[in-house]
Amino acid sequence: MPYGQGRGCGGGHGEGRGGGGRAGRGSLLEPAVLAALTTATSHGYDLRAAVEDLTRGFLVVDPGGLYRALRRMEDDGLMVSTWTEGEHGPQRRTYRITEDGREALGLWSARLSSQRAALDGILHAIDRVNGRDHPSSTSADPDSATKQEERDDATR
Repeated sequence: MPYGQGRGCGGGHGEGRGGGGRAGRGSLLEPAVLAALTTATSHGYDLRAAVEDLTRGFLVVDPGGLYRALRRMEDDGLMVSTWTEGEHGPQRRTYRITEDGREALGLWSARLSSQRAALDGILHAIDRVNGRDHPSSTSADPDSATKQEERDDATR
């Protein structure tokens, strides 16, 4: 099934299972895992740490939930796994992102950028009410900051 026509970023029957369709922390797991796999293949334990690092501690995944998500993502064709010999113990699965996974990550990028823009708008409104200046996550990008200022001016 082509990505976006079932689970994950595109919605569908996977919504509400910790995939892309559910709001909240679970909706970050899939893009965080895929992003971590763009730099190197990885074992589940290392992916768990990478997800925590990428989300700056916002998403701390229990091992059982992570392995269920990894199996689902592999079933969806977003990654593949192979068994490798452990250096000091049993075999371990090594995960690698696929081309479909890279495509899905592109879709996630667009979706998360839209969510960030929406959240920034909400936070700006809350901060105006509270008399504070909200440090926009887009302020590092001068073009984005200018566009945000134009939107702010248009709402006044």
